[in-house]
Amino acid sequence: MFDIVCLTETKLDNLDIIEDKDFIFLYKNRKKISNFKSGRIALGYKKELENFIIPVETDSSFAFWFSVKKYFLELKKDLISGIIYIPPENSIYTSTDAISEIELEYQKFNKNSNYICLVGDFNSRTANFIDFYEDLELSELETNNLDVNEFSDVHILDELCIPRYRNSPDNIVNRYGRKLLEFCKNNSMFILNGRIGKDKTGRPTSKNSSVIDYMISTAHFLKLINDFEILDFSKLFSDIHSPLSIILCSKIENCRLIGSSENKNSPKIGKWNNDKCAEFKENLSQEKIGDF
Repeated sequence: MFDIVCLTETKLDNLDIIEDKDFIFLYKNRKKISNFKSGRIALGYKKELENFIIPVETDSSFAFWFSVKKYFLELKKDLISGIIYIPPENSIYTSTDAISEIELEYQKFNKNSNYICLVGDFNSRTANFIDFYEDLELSELETNNLDVNEFSDVHILDELCIPRYRNSPDNIVNRYGRKLLEFCKNNSMFILNGRIGKDKTGRPTSKNSSVIDYMISTAHFLKLINDFEILDFSKLFSDIHSPLSIILCSKIENCRLIGSSENKNSPKIGKWNNDKCAEFKENLSQEKIGDF
């Protein structure tokens, strides 16, 4: 069972509602309702996570941003995620500036957090082209006395034993793919597909061995990943796309224990009893109080 679900091409409008007894769903629909339903983005998360997940309003129609509170994953800063849907190049809804729009919003979030990931249908084909500045390019920066690490976090891949170069079954690069690669290079973002977890070998995400659905992230976000994989295609979920799955490391073993009234094994806390004031003081641990 997933804790958070990111959906693209939901084909919903403002008159549609997804109801589920266990999940809360939020939407980013097109402002103009048409007779032909297409596109749209939705976020779903377990109800017990309601206090930890905050949707963030932005102008771009290509991204639905949300944050996960830092104390949930015991981070120093909030985790920021963007659900992406960029319509195909031949669509009337697409824009050559789609990735530029996303980049502007990303850079605003990046000022306050280095734990950022993007996931969704980018309709971008990148083959196995590199998504970072190579050493030769970085050496030019060194000759100008610039800090190389300000332009690339590729050294963090090496520290985490993550391969620099991706595996991909797709050998085509399209216009959006080139823009996505430039976005990654300029913002020190890395494509997870074909590089991490069960997808180190690289699986297609759509028909004809194409890879158009991605998860990309900052280098610091990579430290949180326990596993990443492309799941088997299912007609239940999509017409041609395979789902992407990621598992993050957390010191919290069971999120149901947090902010959940459904946990019947939790001890019940009764009303304060003044007669037990002395007993309460005796049971206070001065050592643990000092830890605060």
